[in-house]
Amino acid sequence: MIKNISFVITLLILVSACTKKDGVTISGTYENPVEDQLVKIELIKNNKLTVVDSFKLEPNGNYERIIKVAEPGFYRFNFYNRHVINMILDQSDIQLVKNENDPRGGYKVTGSTDMDYIYQLEALKQDFEKQSQTLNEEFMTARNSGDMELLEDIRSRFMQMKAVNDNKIKSTILTMDGSIAGILATSFIDEENEFKFLDSLSQKYQKELPNSSYTKELADKVESYRKLAIGSPAPEISLPNPNGEIVSLSSFKGKYVMIDFWAAWCRPCRAENPNVVRMYEAYNGKGFEILGVSLDRQKESWVKAIADDQLTWTQVSDLKYFESEAAQLYQINSIPATYLIGPDGNIVAKNLRGAALEAKLKEIFG
Repeated sequence: MIKNISFVITLLILVSACTKKDGVTISGTYENPVEDQLVKIELIKNNKLTVVDSFKLEPNGNYERIIKVAEPGFYRFNFYNRHVINMILDQSDIQLVKNENDPRGGYKVTGSTDMDYIYQLEALKQDFEKQSQTLNEEFMTARNSGDMELLEDIRSRFMQMKAVNDNKIKSTILTMDGSIAGILATSFIDEENEFKFLDSLSQKYQKELPNSSYTKELADKVESYRKLAIGSPAPEISLPNPNGEIVSLSSFKGKYVMIDFWAAWCRPCRAENPNVVRMYEAYNGKGFEILGVSLDRQKESWVKAIADDQLTWTQVSDLKYFESEAAQLYQINSIPATYLIGPDGNIVAKNLRGAALEAKLKEIFG
């Protein structure tokens, strides 16, 4: 009799083990579900969305789904394109609940340490944006009153505040041991200007999560940045000026030179030009040069814009739009875009404009 009882208990354990759910459970309630319309759960990978599940919500908005997860990954829950909630699915079951801090009535994930990391960074970002807004209001007031001393103080405070915030974000990312949240979190930093950090993070994840496809994606991204990383030699540019004479970037060696990618048709570029003119006039005599690289198609428009905006520095172009040899070499996907090159020919900074450009030049030249 005892043997039979033991056999039955063993059998029950085996059956329960065999019927255990295979995946991560996602549950919650969505307000105001749309009858006969599908909601979707989508995998985010290699900058592509793949639908892994689609279904109708219950009339009361309740749902519970089990998603098979081959590896920890980035997903999103798409409610009729009204609310899209990003998720990291690993081993933990999660719930989606109303986000009381979202004025748009959105939702957030609970039960996920991975997502708690992301929410930490979002809080840091929101705090920085609030502080920036306050400083921006001070900046506008000071500019309208012509208080140059206060303007300089505000710029200095902003740069210090940004440096503190960037360090907080990087420190937080480094606490995410073994979580792909650390890879997703790179979107909170200026990846191109934080190449050294990104490179070290890639090496860290190649040790901690060597088989993850997201680790490979991060490593590939780092390699694409490496040629244009701060401290790397600036790739050579040799293009014709408006007179057809070939001008090379290397001819500026020994000076600080800003490569300014722009075009006559680019409104943000033209809006920035007066500031660039002002910076050139202030620092050209101290060793600052500019190499304007136009992504125009028509020579007439390019030459007219040079004259209209009073751009007195060297200009070159092969008139091939974004297919320009220089644009391809420097991976330019949008303009305005800038690279600051040091006297040794190495990249010093990227995408400096407005107050950031002025602060950097003042740092260099005093």
